[in-house]
Amino acid sequence: MADPEIDDALDEVLDDSLWSLGVYDAHCHPTDTMDVVPEIPKRKVRTLTIMATKAEDQELVAQVAREYPDRIVPSFGWHPWFSHRLWDDMKAGATGVTISKEEHYRSVLTNEPTEAFIEALPEPKPLSQFITETRNYLEEFPSALVGEVGLDRTFRLPNPASLIGPDDKKLSPHKVQMDHQRRVLEEQLRLAGEMERPASVHGVSAHGVLFDTFSYLFKGHEKVVRSKRTQKRGPHDFEGDEDSDEDTGPKPFPPRICLHSFSAPPDFIKTWLNPRIPAKIYFSFSKAINVGYGYERFAEMLGLVPEDRLLVESDLHIASIDMERHLAGIIHRISRERLWDPSKTVETTGRNWINFVYGETASKALGL
Repeated sequence: MADPEIDDALDEVLDDSLWSLGVYDAHCHPTDTMDVVPEIPKRKVRTLTIMATKAEDQELVAQVAREYPDRIVPSFGWHPWFSHRLWDDMKAGATGVTISKEEHYRSVLTNEPTEAFIEALPEPKPLSQFITETRNYLEEFPSALVGEVGLDRTFRLPNPASLIGPDDKKLSPHKVQMDHQRRVLEEQLRLAGEMERPASVHGVSAHGVLFDTFSYLFKGHEKVVRSKRTQKRGPHDFEGDEDSDEDTGPKPFPPRICLHSFSAPPDFIKTWLNPRIPAKIYFSFSKAINVGYGYERFAEMLGLVPEDRLLVESDLHIASIDMERHLAGIIHRISRERLWDPSKTVETTGRNWINFVYGETASKALGL
């Protein structure tokens, strides 16, 4: 059900004074529409954080980042929608084991795919090979993220065009097994930890499993939280203070995590903000997902997000004028809900984006 007041707000635009403050798109996919990529220099947004999702677009993201280094922060990752196309040769016991294309797809897809369906799918790529390639991209681009990665319980694979008749549906009954999605996600998160890079994370209808996946990697690295009793003591009376900035090296998880177009029930925000979590969690919102479909609970969610953990994104697949409209729409909606002047929303989310991508220490050192 549409809300006319909200729809009107989404048609608002940002004037040039607000764009000049620096609007940062925390998550988008312009390489999905490469013929419009040359328009990137015309866009008023200061920086686009562009996501790779599958085999075909890893190098496209790299190419665009090389062409527009002042406007692009690249992100390299494998989206859960395509996770079936990776063969997990990194799991325990997989070393030296070979598996056929048919065996692989029957093991990772639900509802027993037919031989014709499997035949239409590409040969699976070894997960280890993808991780190596991603590491190489991260080494080439020192500011690059890992993403888009995550879990999705609702996505169904499309039927191959060759199998769709006049009475057939476009979507097949097949989903990717959650255990396989988790393995693909876990290895990418470990790489992000190894390279000390932030990650942009997708989560749809799998919010509990997503949190459990991170919790598994957080285990043994949780922060020590001071009790109310010890907080009454002097600042030097407690070892292992949660605010310690001591660098203890790479962890098996990203140092900073963006939960993009966050759509979980609001209580999950409280879960992700548990002070024992050893990574910094950011919440990004978009017009397309959070306002277009979830506006009933958006105000409630927004009220739970700390000011310094808030990001904005377009989540758009095209670097057109629509990208600016989407960003303007979510900026105005946040401003209205939080009773902020739009300039504060732009400045706050811009500062948060810089800290998310570079880390607060590096941001200060760079003078950002």
